[in-house]
Amino acid sequence: MEISIDFKSVEEKWRKIWEEKKVFEANPDPSKEKVFVTSPYPYMSGLLHLGHGLTESRIDFYARYKRLKGYNVLFPMGFHITGSPIVSKSMQLKEGNQKIINDLKQDGIPEEDFDRLKTSEGWALYFIRYAEETMKKMGFSIDWRREFYTSRINPWYNKFIEWQYRKLQEKGYVIKGKHIITYDPVINNPVGDHDRSDEYAGIDPVQGYIIKFKYEDYYIPVFTLRPETLPGVTNLWINTEVKYGLFKVDGELWILPDNIVVEEIKGQDHEIEKIKDIDVRELVGKEAINLYNNEKVVILPAEFVDPEIGTGIVMSVPSHAPYDYVALMDLIETEYMDLAKRAVNSMKILFHNEKFKDIPAKEVVKKMNIKDQKDKELLEKATQELYSEEFYNSTLTEIYGEHAGKKIYEIKEEIGKNIVEKKIGLVHYIMPIRFKSRYGNKCIAKMIDNQWFLKYSDEEWKKLAHECIDNMKFYPENAREDFHSKIDWLKDWACTHKNILGTSLPWDKDWIIESLSDSTIYMAYYTIAHLIKNIDPNKIEDDLFDYIFLDKGSEGDLISKYGDIVKDMKKEFNYWYPLDLRNSGKDLIPNHLSFFIFHHVAIFDKKYWPKGISINGFTVDAEGRKMSKSLGNYISLKQAIEKYPVDVIRFLLASSNNSNYDDVKIDLSKAEYIKKYIYDLFSLSINNYNKYGEDRDNNNIDNWFENRINKIMNLISIEYERLNYMNVVNYIYLLDNSYDWYIKRTLNNPNKRLVNKFIEYKLISLYPIVPYIVSEIFEKIGIDPYNIKYPETKYVEDYEKEEEFLRSLLDDITKIKVLLNNNKIKGIKIIMPKREKYMIFEELKNNKSNIDSYINKYPQYKNMIIYVKNNAEILNKYLDYDKELNIIESSIYFIKSYINVGEIYIEKEEESNDKKRERAMPSKPAIIFF
Repeated sequence: MEISIDFKSVEEKWRKIWEEKKVFEANPDPSKEKVFVTSPYPYMSGLLHLGHGLTESRIDFYARYKRLKGYNVLFPMGFHITGSPIVSKSMQLKEGNQKIINDLKQDGIPEEDFDRLKTSEGWALYFIRYAEETMKKMGFSIDWRREFYTSRINPWYNKFIEWQYRKLQEKGYVIKGKHIITYDPVINNPVGDHDRSDEYAGIDPVQGYIIKFKYEDYYIPVFTLRPETLPGVTNLWINTEVKYGLFKVDGELWILPDNIVVEEIKGQDHEIEKIKDIDVRELVGKEAINLYNNEKVVILPAEFVDPEIGTGIVMSVPSHAPYDYVALMDLIETEYMDLAKRAVNSMKILFHNEKFKDIPAKEVVKKMNIKDQKDKELLEKATQELYSEEFYNSTLTEIYGEHAGKKIYEIKEEIGKNIVEKKIGLVHYIMPIRFKSRYGNKCIAKMIDNQWFLKYSDEEWKKLAHECIDNMKFYPENAREDFHSKIDWLKDWACTHKNILGTSLPWDKDWIIESLSDSTIYMAYYTIAHLIKNIDPNKIEDDLFDYIFLDKGSEGDLISKYGDIVKDMKKEFNYWYPLDLRNSGKDLIPNHLSFFIFHHVAIFDKKYWPKGISINGFTVDAEGRKMSKSLGNYISLKQAIEKYPVDVIRFLLASSNNSNYDDVKIDLSKAEYIKKYIYDLFSLSINNYNKYGEDRDNNNIDNWFENRINKIMNLISIEYERLNYMNVVNYIYLLDNSYDWYIKRTLNNPNKRLVNKFIEYKLISLYPIVPYIVSEIFEKIGIDPYNIKYPETKYVEDYEKEEEFLRSLLDDITKIKVLLNNNKIKGIKIIMPKREKYMIFEELKNNKSNIDSYINKYPQYKNMIIYVKNNAEILNKYLDYDKELNIIESSIYFIKSYINVGEIYIEKEEESNDKKRERAMPSKPAIIFF
């Protein structure tokens, strides 16, 4: 019967029912085991994108699955508006920035709404409304009573964050100090991971040295990460296409590029003043003095020098740096041949390593067949390979005097210290990549004093974090080591900024807690978010949170002060905490998720420490490209569900990801296929439930199919527990294939009860992923969608083996038929092996390591035993004689239909006259066409 589906009407219908029945409002219920799940609240700088859809969907699939398993599940949601991006965008819109205007138009934001977006608060609240609406349409099973947003414009949450930071300060985890940080020099603010594009998250300043080379009355400053190579410098590289100047730096005259590099040096406690412009083309061919050994080094031109990294001037050590060696080889082919040859001829081998007989860089370049500077990928690989080998395995040569014979890693720091002490160099920090903040300004490495930091360097705090990680569950498991590594790696973190949305530091109101630092324990706030609004925020003091979260204080005193609502708040927290699972993208491991662990172990009792984290990769398009408006492959979540049914998008997201770090390819071209798949599910269910098949007791094939359903449902359950949704979908496809095979095996005469069971179980397995259409189907076939439970199933492997025996037999018959090249075939003889062969198989199965000995014991079965030796898996597949015979006999009509032959005879080997009868063996009866 032809059936049509109005997807949008179905979505609106069930969304309304869920809201009216308050299906997802979760309350404490001591009779039920709880599951509390969250994902990072989205940042409201614009519309939600497919990446948000992926992260929130993963936790929603899990929440819905857990409800099917009988758990009391809380899945809350909030919105993050702390930080600079919202301030930046609203400010840029107010200033008429065309890119911001174009982005808003592309997202479908009406121009008449633009005025509302010209303040940070207006922007935030506007996009919160859109986000909530989109999430509801996506069918996310969220308890919306607990919704909140961050920053000072939410006074209740503001009080919570102030309490959190006073607790951290009490424990000595918030300190004031001097640190190097990533900084926006235009707006004068630190730049955290949320204050930059995602691709630059985790990039921090790196420490190196500025080495001063003497030229006439000036210094040519060169930045390096490898001070130990200073004795091997042959030349300096300078970009002659760039504007340089003469600057007075702490009283010395330096040649520097006239750009952001100057700002970066100034930002590290140096006084700097420009004297005049310099044409560095006049320096080419001149010589500077290496003050380490007083050797002369030639100055050479190089366009590859990035003028905005380091000091915009590079020292060349071609004997140990593949880039430098190849650049000199290229320069030999130019007008600078003589100068380049002079540099090449002055190369020195600085480190001894048995792997290299000649100049190390030269050998590596030759081995990798690097032709010129255009082979950037190979050059990068060569550099990493050589550096790693030399750093750990090479020893210093006699050039280093008293340090000769030592390993680089043993002496590198001391060499750097000596350079500073001799005043031929100084410690300096740089941004390894010059990127822009969300305000559009280039960032620098800056030394900040009187700044507030979270003391993540504290060893005792780290120990607690490691203990928490040891007792958590991770999906995937290998994430555990990554978390341990990131906890060790984390240093003190600048936790306050200025001129941003957020919560002021309670004891220093000039500073505002930045976006990654006010979003670490808000999962606890979810437990009381819907109740705390009954209290006047102006009356809330720390004693309220101390009692609810830390069990400090008198309940009677708190009730007198705040009312009976305190008891309900305490009950909520005690029931729901700890958090059972948090899902997030892999990019948040080194910041938000690690901070989340740090802050929980600092503030809460161990019984409230988080229990699990799951990870997903980034969303990319079908070609593996990042989704962005500039590439034309970006689509917001709002636009996606306007274009396609919600269940289609949910299914697409589920079928594209498991719990791992792999990027998630979202191929929207599959949407139509998924839509058809959902339609077919609807049609099959409506047309066949209670309508297809006969009422009967189970026969052999019925037993197999029921067992198959049970086994696959068990496998699906395992993958839901691991948040491996691609695997879930693949097992559902396997369930479909099993049904198709079952219908063929029964010659289109299935067991009605099993058809119903297949439909019910398939719908249950799909409910977490496509809840709209499944709810609609359940209602139409007369099953209450609110009372469905995930079945507890048992299965028997023998049924699998029995059907696998028949499939193997059919495969063998089909292969032989193909070899006969479609010659006219009347029928088939299937010859069963002697029972004695089954006894021999049993002996072989129990003595797999000694199969050869049975050739002498049973010489008449030599060929069979040799076959078993070469195909040992057959010993796990064969059944006993009677079962194999019964399967063949009960399947004669099916085999005839499947193979399309007229007659099938079954013979016993000992009674057969056929010459090929001896080929018969357990699991593989002899097959004879006639």
